[in-house]
Amino acid sequence: MGRWLILAGGLNCILIVVDTLRADHLGCYGYFRDTSPNIDRLAREGVLFKDMHASAIPTGPGFTSIITGLSPIHHHYYLTPWNIPNLIDFDDAIPTLPELIQDLIGGYTTAAFDNLMNFSSHMDHMVRGFEYYVNVTRTSKPIHHHVRGDQVNSRLIPWLKAHRHENFFVFVHYWDPHTPYNQPEEFRRIFRHEPGRLDDLEVKTAPAGYRYVPGWGRVGELWEPRPEEGKPTIDLYDGEIRFVDGLIGEVVEALEELDISDKTVVIITSDHGEQLGQHGLYDHRGLHESVVYIPLVIWAPAMLPSGKVVEGYVQQADIAPTILSFLGAKEKDLPSFDGVNLLPIIDGEKPPREEIYIENHEQRAVVEEEWKYIRNYFERTEELYNLEDDPMEVVNLAAEERSRVKAMREKLFRWVDENLKGRLDPMWVQMARWAAKWAATFKYDFPDLRPRPTIIREAKQ
Repeated sequence: MGRWLILAGGLNCILIVVDTLRADHLGCYGYFRDTSPNIDRLAREGVLFKDMHASAIPTGPGFTSIITGLSPIHHHYYLTPWNIPNLIDFDDAIPTLPELIQDLIGGYTTAAFDNLMNFSSHMDHMVRGFEYYVNVTRTSKPIHHHVRGDQVNSRLIPWLKAHRHENFFVFVHYWDPHTPYNQPEEFRRIFRHEPGRLDDLEVKTAPAGYRYVPGWGRVGELWEPRPEEGKPTIDLYDGEIRFVDGLIGEVVEALEELDISDKTVVIITSDHGEQLGQHGLYDHRGLHESVVYIPLVIWAPAMLPSGKVVEGYVQQADIAPTILSFLGAKEKDLPSFDGVNLLPIIDGEKPPREEIYIENHEQRAVVEEEWKYIRNYFERTEELYNLEDDPMEVVNLAAEERSRVKAMREKLFRWVDENLKGRLDPMWVQMARWAAKWAATFKYDFPDLRPRPTIIREAKQ
């Protein structure tokens, strides 16, 4: 392991998950606006993973993959049902990251600063293993994403000062830049784009032949509502990123002032991105890059090389085994993960993945080289994109590239079969239960909620 030797007295680790953060809206990932000076600094002084993707979206499945090192096909959390409690099939026998830190390493104080426990789906696995759990809303009411990041820091930084002499693992969740955009006023005005103009944006031409703005979409289809319309804007989204970037800077500054930055690993990532008007959506539905391409930066000045960029696919499920390796867990003691330890990849001892699989409700995708295949299991629709030629994913080649679609479809089906090992597919089960519970709860049977519970066992891929 060479330079990965554990420092005398042990390491600290702070895992920061910034909600709804697109990688392509950060300066260190090439964005044309100055949204992220602090994250950019950490990337310059640490390791940036160029091709980081979600294992699962949206919030519930993504965070569960981060905290367990598993994909939904194994942890069984496919939904974030805001209004329907007791729907999720998470297996309580699955150990979480803080539990593994306590059980396999010991000597660590574990703490979480978030409010995921407030979800109506009762994400109590996000609490397990934490000695300190700070619910930043101070309420059980479902106001999750209205909590601003400065409310998190007002609790987090005093805690760091009080526990600076201990070895700690801390999980931090900032809702910013999730809607509603409620950042302080100065961060609402920091970026200004005049709808209809292009001279204040970066415009590129894709090999597929269209012009586009990186992080925004194809020219002619950009999301450009006027402020008086009362709709969310990309200006406000970028302002939220600048706001939360400053909060991350406050955390790093606190570590430096406490003289513990040289023994602390800081990891920055996200649960998912945001469509920002691409594909006709302003949310995080779908498996397009605007939603699944997320950042991963690891900052550990005393242990990692500065300015290293790792190319090749990595995912959320890799975070838990990597943290456990950092903190000194023995590989032979670890449970089976879908994720991999990223330290040998950083060190050049192992290559990253050549392909990845991503899950979202009733959709699954496989990405290999420049190609992405997306399957909607309920609608039986297929999408195929060449990500090099078509970075905005606006040219669906499924009808033209039939042999490639067939090969990637079969690859996806093999992956599902190999992981299920004869089990009923939890995606079908959970989505069918959601359809039934939604209809029963709200007394309305939406025709597009499929599959029906009666057809679960007959469901085919």
